[in-house]
Amino acid sequence: MDYDVYNREERYVCSHLFRLLHEPMDDNYALSTYLRRPIKQYSYRIYAEVALLRDAYYARKPNTGQFLDELVRMLMAQEDVFECRLYTELPEGLNNSSMTHPKQIRQKAGNVLSRDEGRVYGALQGMFNAKPDLAICIDDDLLIYEAKLTLDFDREQMERTKNIAKVWAKLLFKDLGFVSPPNVQVLKLGLAKYKPDVSWQEIADIADTVYPAEDRTRSVLAHAATMA
Repeated sequence: MDYDVYNREERYVCSHLFRLLHEPMDDNYALSTYLRRPIKQYSYRIYAEVALLRDAYYARKPNTGQFLDELVRMLMAQEDVFECRLYTELPEGLNNSSMTHPKQIRQKAGNVLSRDEGRVYGALQGMFNAKPDLAICIDDDLLIYEAKLTLDFDREQMERTKNIAKVWAKLLFKDLGFVSPPNVQVLKLGLAKYKPDVSWQEIADIADTVYPAEDRTRSVLAHAATMA
């Protein structure tokens, strides 16, 4: 049996989608059809498995205090928490990047954190662990996609991704090539029966137009459209 036919991993199929969206033929036909809008050459950036928060943290080491304080303030608002120590106000060890990674703060803190602080730093942990499947930066828009190959979409995951998107748009927009905070959309990519924003069938149809019949990306995306 051919593994391309029965592979059930979203990341694998998204890697073929990533290739498809970068095809320059016919004035970026693939990307413009996928986005349903005209595309200027080199006016976009596409990222896969986007661990932006994690990588931005490492890029700013060892001077991470201000960045993480701003992040904690945003998480307080998202979690509806009014009293929470900022990262730089935490006990020594928890706020030392050489000793504790931000996603380990709640775990290492034990009973040092209040209940509300536990919520905030738990949310911080979740954000550092999350990696949205695809992000497209184009014009003034940041489009973030969560992909599902065989399953329906998880409401909790989608809400977390929306919170992540707000953080990216406010704290990290320059890292993504924007000059000001972009318009943000969190979108679903999956099987047509789950009513996503973009279906694998639509993507397979684009690949059929771009690639010859024997191309593996075309084959993989065609199979993705029929997964159950």
